[in-house]
Amino acid sequence: MNESVLDLQRRDLPALPKGEAERLESLADTGLLDTPAEEGFDRITRLAQKLFGVSAASVSLIAEDRQFLKSIAGNLEVNGPRAESFCTHTIMTPDTLVVEDAEEDERFRTNPYVVGLPNIRFYAGQPLQGPGGHNIGTLCISDQEPRAFNGEQEKVLQDLAAIVQREINVRTDLRNGARIQQAHLPEQAPPIPGYTITAAFRPAGDLSGDFYDWDLVNGRFRFTLADVMGKGTGPAILTATIRAGLRATADVDPASALTTVSRELIDNLARTESFVTAFHGELDPVTGIVTYADAGHGLAHHVPAGAGARRLATGSGPLGIMPGLQWNTHTFTLDSGDALVIPSDGLLELLNENLDELACELAKLSSSDNLSADLDLLISSAGTPTDDVTVLILRRD
Repeated sequence: MNESVLDLQRRDLPALPKGEAERLESLADTGLLDTPAEEGFDRITRLAQKLFGVSAASVSLIAEDRQFLKSIAGNLEVNGPRAESFCTHTIMTPDTLVVEDAEEDERFRTNPYVVGLPNIRFYAGQPLQGPGGHNIGTLCISDQEPRAFNGEQEKVLQDLAAIVQREINVRTDLRNGARIQQAHLPEQAPPIPGYTITAAFRPAGDLSGDFYDWDLVNGRFRFTLADVMGKGTGPAILTATIRAGLRATADVDPASALTTVSRELIDNLARTESFVTAFHGELDPVTGIVTYADAGHGLAHHVPAGAGARRLATGSGPLGIMPGLQWNTHTFTLDSGDALVIPSDGLLELLNENLDELACELAKLSSSDNLSADLDLLISSAGTPTDDVTVLILRRD
């Protein structure tokens, strides 16, 4: 048994929560431990401090051997040992824990934060849950003077804790969605003699609307770069459905594939207030002929050997804009030394919407031997991206 657990058991504290290992895993799954302050939490602790007129209010997370304050308004609560935290007691119950006078409570009268600075006398905390319903922390208030705390005040604290709980749930959903997205990104491209295929993906946040995919089907290389645009987590989760739909239509031309997927997803896209821009194509490795359809993407460039980048023809609008929309198929040939470079609109936005500058940068990236490093260099030199940045390159050697 490690020292931190022994410390907890030496103090006059409740036993470790049942399923402590699962509780700690639940806390880790939120992704909140040791993260910077966020306004979504801070506004609630500020409100709690003002409403109750207390010295401090905080969102406290209880780790294995310590307390971490995700948000703090005031100056009483501190990051410190779990063994000395009032919130260690709170996570043992589903109810609000109220300590009206810590000096008169045998659980806390010898607590270092009661007998010494910051001299906490009053405390009230409401448990917060992580995935699976485990208590991972609290919304709590504290003061240097003892005070009564009635049922109506408890209800207010519970209502505020419910808002914090929603913030936790949203962030957990974002992390889970991001994991799903990462799991669906393809690994290294299938080896195709005479061609170099690479991609780089830089999400601006936990969840990305960008995705890319590739597959080798009956000797032809199928590839996609798409951007699902909309609100909330729904559009990001839709990326897996769109990927599966395009893979299921590998026996038809790219334009027909987009039409089929659009028809099947139009209701889901409307329900989530989403639409999808996409570049979907296939390469015949023997001839170098690329067949593609562009659904409102409009940023793919053909870079002939020794020449500047040429923006490819676009088609109809994005998927999900209107029922019955269809797309056209276009073709061009990749000769030796040529490249097809497909960026997401996040790169264009990073370059201040300058299409000429985009073409220049894509021409440079087309010959890159380390796309990931070169894209990072471009991003760092251009500024902080506010949208996801993805680039897919198909080059004929």
